[in-house]
Amino acid sequence: MERRLFASREPTSSQLLDVGEMVHVCVYADRLWNDSGIDVVRGQTYNFAVPNGEEWITGRTACGPDGCRSNWMIRPWESLRRVPEANWLQLIGTIGRSVKPPIVIGLGLIGFTPFYPGRLYFFANDLPCMYWNNKGVIALRITRAK
Repeated sequence: MERRLFASREPTSSQLLDVGEMVHVCVYADRLWNDSGIDVVRGQTYNFAVPNGEEWITGRTACGPDGCRSNWMIRPWESLRRVPEANWLQLIGTIGRSVKPPIVIGLGLIGFTPFYPGRLYFFANDLPCMYWNNKGVIALRITRAK
């Protein structure tokens, strides 16, 4: 079974996935938090995938879901990114609205098993004050594997 979800600025009702069920979630680059509407359960396994060719833009630079590396101008601000160890605009997931611990997804992540239950949120990794210059949307596929 396949469903399409669109991240909302408003809280959405929670949904649990059945084994083998896949949903599409739109992740907007200009949002601090993209609420997926999906709740995960401890001990279950999920796969995340982004189709080839998906990208978003920061300023004038296009990046895929694996993000962009720093150039000499922005390297000094790397440690201030929401997830400093991830690339600029790399696709990141979280359980709840906390980046501790982050789920570094990029182009895809297979076999993610949450340590605790909660709502999935997503974002493009950037400085918290710089989302105003991001544009675009990435279609993320989430499948419950087990």
